[in-house]
Amino acid sequence: MAESSQERSKSLSSISSWHFDIDRFLNPLIPAPRWHLVPQPIAHFLGYRSTTPKPLGNVLVAFWSMVGAFCGVALVASVSKRVPSFEDRNAPAIIGSFGAAAVIEFCAVDSPFAQPRNAFFSQMIACLVGVGISKLFALNPNAEMYTELGGALACGVTTAVMVLTSTVHPPAGATALLAVTNSQTVGLGWFLFPVMILGITLMQSAALVVNNIQRRYPLYWWTSQPLSRSRDGDVESDHEKRAQIGSHYEDSLTDIPRRLVVERSDVWVPDGVFLSTEERQILDKISERL
Repeated sequence: MAESSQERSKSLSSISSWHFDIDRFLNPLIPAPRWHLVPQPIAHFLGYRSTTPKPLGNVLVAFWSMVGAFCGVALVASVSKRVPSFEDRNAPAIIGSFGAAAVIEFCAVDSPFAQPRNAFFSQMIACLVGVGISKLFALNPNAEMYTELGGALACGVTTAVMVLTSTVHPPAGATALLAVTNSQTVGLGWFLFPVMILGITLMQSAALVVNNIQRRYPLYWWTSQPLSRSRDGDVESDHEKRAQIGSHYEDSLTDIPRRLVVERSDVWVPDGVFLSTEERQILDKISERL
């Protein structure tokens, strides 16, 4: 038994030594948003809530997912189709990966994959990797014979970078693939960036409106973890705020007190808090010992 415990500890130590947490370096540099200073009607559609929203049944979720996906895709396609510079470069009315993005951003609104940070930066990574690999393969006169390998490489590299930067968003894999394998997308070259930026902005705008009618989106803009204070005045007002509610609150989005509850044979995790496998295993072990 002792040997197995030592082996387990050694295994966990080995895993942690191969773990890179980019937020450890970025979060201290990013000021926490102050949504409570924004007029309530505006803050509401930015995802801010002063009370915990009630969960909806799947019928309403299906309805708003349908409305949102329709509005998001229609908005992106309609606007992109009427941009003169897009027409001059024969850009598609909408990149196919936005269909998958619509499903995630209007259906799985609580998923970390759907949050704005993931939705934007993942697609920028996909554009950079996809177009870069497409340009490199084009240097070979026989590049068309290896398009499938270029697409696979672009998808694989994009996936790895998303994992390391905590910006995983599945549709970005499709964007990277299309940037290498689809002739119309390949023809855009680096112009794929403005095409995607406009589409992401429009899709997110639709998500902020539709998802906040009866649900809440986003859960956070950057991370669910506490962020740094940007100004001394903010720090002072923050302390006053904490004194009023009498509990720690999530700096990323909302002033709702957040508690993680560990009971016998049960662990309750509040919305917007995402635990790693190792963290969940530790809490489960504590729960079993109560």
